[in-house]
Amino acid sequence: MVYLYLTENRKDMTTDEKVAAIAARHLEGHGSADLPDNAFEIVRHEAGKPYFTNLPALHFSVSHSGEIFACAFSDTPVGIDIQEYKNRPDESERCKKIANRFFHPDEIDALDADTVSAFYAIWTAKEAYVKLTGEGITSDFSSFCIFDLDEYLWQTEYRSCPISVCTEDFCEVEIKEINL
Repeated sequence: MVYLYLTENRKDMTTDEKVAAIAARHLEGHGSADLPDNAFEIVRHEAGKPYFTNLPALHFSVSHSGEIFACAFSDTPVGIDIQEYKNRPDESERCKKIANRFFHPDEIDALDADTVSAFYAIWTAKEAYVKLTGEGITSDFSSFCIFDLDEYLWQTEYRSCPISVCTEDFCEVEIKEINL
C-alpha cells in the first residue's frame, strides 16, 4: 500500500519539516503513537534519496510543484513526482526539446498532438522511477523507457497536475488531502 498525502506547499517550512509533520500524522493514524523524539531525523543517500534514520521500515518520497506538496509513504521503496503545467506560449516546443534530450526513443514517439500533457505524464513517471531507485535525476533519463515499468507505475492528476508514483510492490494508492 502507498499512502499519498497532498497539501499546500508552505514556504515557511523546510521540506524536512513538512515530511516530519506528515509522517507524524501518518504514523499516528496507523497506530504508532509512541515514537522517540528523533524518530523523524532525515538523512540522504549519496545520490540524494532521503530516509528516516530511526524508522528504516518507513520509506518515503517527496515532490512539490507550484502550490502543491506531495509525500508518499510505503513499507517498500517508493518514488513520487508531481508537475504543474507551465502555461507558456512556446510550451509545446519547449517540451519537444526536453524530450529529445532526455526521453527514450519510444517515449518521444508517444508524444502526440497534445505534446504538453503527454510530456508531463512521461516526465513525472521518469522522475518517480529514479526517485524509487535512488539514482536521482543525475541518471541517464534516455536509457530507460517508462512503458517498460507498467507493474511499478501508478498515475493520476490532482488539480490538473500529473502525479506519478513508482514502487516495487504495487497494490493500491490511498490519497489524502491534509492541511499542515
